[in-house]
Amino acid sequence: MAEHSQNGWPVLSSNRLTWFSAAGGRFAAASSDVAFLARYLIERFDAEVENIDGRVLDDWSWADRNVRGSTSVISNHASATAWDLNALKHPRGARGTFTSARIARVHKILAGITDGKGHKIFRWGNDYVNATVDAMHFEINATKAQVKRARTVLEQRLEEEEDMKWTDQVKLTATDAKIWGGDYKEGEKVTFGLMVRYPTLARKTDAELRAFIAASAKRDAAMKAQLDTLITAVTALASGSSAEVSQAFAAGAGALQAEVARIDAEADSAQAALVSDAEIEADVAAAVAESEAAQIQEPTDDETPTTDVTQAERAPSNA
Repeated sequence: MAEHSQNGWPVLSSNRLTWFSAAGGRFAAASSDVAFLARYLIERFDAEVENIDGRVLDDWSWADRNVRGSTSVISNHASATAWDLNALKHPRGARGTFTSARIARVHKILAGITDGKGHKIFRWGNDYVNATVDAMHFEINATKAQVKRARTVLEQRLEEEEDMKWTDQVKLTATDAKIWGGDYKEGEKVTFGLMVRYPTLARKTDAELRAFIAASAKRDAAMKAQLDTLITAVTALASGSSAEVSQAFAAGAGALQAEVARIDAEADSAQAALVSDAEIEADVAAAVAESEAAQIQEPTDDETPTTDVTQAERAPSNA
């Protein structure tokens, strides 16, 4: 029959651990669900409570041993369901190592990690009443089912929090700036609402339509100029003066040629400003790749185990 740690989780050997990275350190967990929640806790602790310095080897997780001072109770570290953070700053038995403000921040973090039914997943050693205070120590205080539900609840909440608001700022890519034209530049920030209401493809269509209208208007103007030239020539011819006819034709032909050249140049410029579907697809693909690269790689239960000894395996000083 498998042994169990103080919180009821089975004791694990080093080749059955799920490893994860958080706040620049490497830690062990009992499963991918535990790893997900522990990572969230550790990274928020690092960001909101106090910095976890990876150069100082005082952040621990798995260790196959009993609770300090006990000959029968197995430590939760042995089941990879406990973690020690900044142990040198918060030695076992020491009180007052956290300010009241930082204690409140820790409690706020822990209160936000529940199974959706009011049960908090983590217990903090600084809150021990009938045991030696242990401010460095965090441990799972829930069943596997509760941990699994808590992960689902937290994932849903994080997904909702990531949804962008209309007023959120978005940086224009080089393709966006080319399509939007005008005074828009790469790296310029616009609201998410503007991006949604005028997405890239719509801007492309709008740009092409505007270019078509502008070219049509210029061609209409050229036709009008040609008609005006013909009218002037016919009028001069009607007057019976051959000198005036020649002068009118020469002036009209020169002006017409200059206008045609200008129209062609502007049409070429408008064509160069258009963005192809391939450019848009490449821009979207690059954005997707960047987003995927930024996501945290989730550990899995069947992840290849490692027996590499790191600071996460160093023997912690608490329960």
